[in-house]
Amino acid sequence: MSAAVHGDPASCSQVGGSLRRLASQLRAAGSQVQAAQAELADEWSGRVARTVGRGSATVVEATTAAAAELDRAGAMLQDHATDLAESLQEVRALEERAQVAGLSIQDGRVVLRWGVSGVADEDALAAREARRTGLQSELDRVVLQLGRRRARLTAALEAATALLADHSSLLRG
Repeated sequence: MSAAVHGDPASCSQVGGSLRRLASQLRAAGSQVQAAQAELADEWSGRVARTVGRGSATVVEATTAAAAELDRAGAMLQDHATDLAESLQEVRALEERAQVAGLSIQDGRVVLRWGVSGVADEDALAAREARRTGLQSELDRVVLQLGRRRARLTAALEAATALLADHSSLLRG
């Protein structure tokens, strides 16, 4: 296969699933902290109890937000895995159609295959060039579409990273 589309859908999906499992575990831990704080609130009062209560509320809030962000990031990665798999399938189909037409896809370009290609017939050459142009347009569309999806995913994951870093700083502070 040419290098028109890069990526591994299985790895993207696996990482997305791992993030979503982590989010689920984080939600469960946050619920445990909240339940423990509720039990203590009935039996413990005073300045220290209020300080601990505020601290545990901060932990639960940060945990809830982090879990939601991790789950969202995991879902985005799993969606991207689907998009990537579809794009790879489209490129494979384009490669097969190119091969039938005596063309190949190399480094994102539809080109004439090496070797003897037949009699010098202007009509056949024009038809092959039209076929090459059409396949190139389809390939460019697939690559552009996937590039846009990757750019949106990258921006969303960078935003998620910043949000998680903010919550982490808040908890350390």
